Amino acid sequence: MATTLFIIFVAFLVFQMPVSFSLIIATVLAMFVASDIDTIAIILKLFRSCGNYHLIAIPFFILAGGFMESGGISRRLVAFSSALIGHVRGGLANTSVAAAMFFAGLSGAAAADTAAVGSLLIPAMKRKGYGSDIATSVMATAGSIGIIIPPSIPMIILGVTAGVSIGGLFMGGVLPGLLMGLCLMVVNYFYCKVRKIEPEERATLKELWRSCLDSILAILTVVIIVGGIVGGIFTATEASVVAALYSFVVGFFIYKELTFKDMPAIFVKSAVTTGVVVFTVATASGFGWILTAENIPTEIASFVISLSDSKWVIMLLLNGLFLIMGTFLDPSAIIIILVPIVWPIVMKIGIEPIHFGVAMIVNMAIGQCTPPVGIALFVASGISGITLSEVLGAYWKYLLAMVFVLLVVIFVPFFSTWIPSMTGYIQP
Repeated sequence: MATTLFIIFVAFLVFQMPVSFSLIIATVLAMFVASDIDTIAIILKLFRSCGNYHLIAIPFFILAGGFMESGGISRRLVAFSSALIGHVRGGLANTSVAAAMFFAGLSGAAAADTAAVGSLLIPAMKRKGYGSDIATSVMATAGSIGIIIPPSIPMIILGVTAGVSIGGLFMGGVLPGLLMGLCLMVVNYFYCKVRKIEPEERATLKELWRSCLDSILAILTVVIIVGGIVGGIFTATEASVVAALYSFVVGFFIYKELTFKDMPAIFVKSAVTTGVVVFTVATASGFGWILTAENIPTEIASFVISLSDSKWVIMLLLNGLFLIMGTFLDPSAIIIILVPIVWPIVMKIGIEPIHFGVAMIVNMAIGQCTPPVGIALFVASGISGITLSEVLGAYWKYLLAMVFVLLVVIFVPFFSTWIPSMTGYIQP
């Protein structure tokens, strides 16, 4: 049964069928060919997988991102980032990273992060002589931070699937996200030094203060989301509604850049994106349920544990699996397919769930910008108008920085567990 399932699934992927359709068709065909499970069971599983209360956060965070992009919030964050660090060598490139990190605290999705910031800064970097390869590389990798820094849609799905605190995962992603941004800025610095790209002029204190005041309401969104969750004012799911409402009020009533004319496009785009994500969650749930029914997770867990007694070796093996899967699968599908398989291993070898969960998310952030399916890479290259072959020469150095951060997160649990410990999500 499992062999049939995987063969059909991989065959569909080879023929470039969308992942969600590949998952559900492979599941149904495998049930007909090699199982006596009633097909009505898979239909029930699809509906039940979409009924989890915590999944409500997904459409609201996506909607909040739409309000922010159309309401001028993302533009103000870019302006503030430029005033803050634009004078450092690598100016606009570092501004792209900083703006992506700010926006990551608002949108929760790599594609939205890349599109919102990249549409403003990729053309600007090209005009300043950075080259399309660097502009695309910076924005694709920086945009991927969107799923590490809270809020994060993949973290919500992971929390639901693995039964781990979503708030704890959110807190655990803060330091790795900041470290990822810092490492990308270091690469920017050396690239711009080699290509002799001059930084922007240093903003005066008056300009910096004006930019800060102009963007303070946008920055407060992050404070409200994270502070509300940490302070116990609302849950991660409720935070998504607060973020959407707050971004609407700021964009419509205060900045007055969001209009009723913008609403239909924002709602349609949010609905389509939500539909894609939730449909992938549903189909991947069916796929994972069949694997569990056939006892595949237990068998794989036993095999992996038999390879080594060291939890660090097992961590590397599992993360190597995630890296491979991340090159051709969406994070939602990876989580729902692999978590039932790997979580028994994690529990058995005594790894802190939040530590492992954050490492998974960092790993999948790399997948968001890794060919052949990396969505952030294709969004960035679409904006810059550059082909994949043209960008790879510069791109691999940025990917190497991301892999370095992944290794730090794996082997130094402090980065993913310190804030959750301080906020009560991990008990001593």
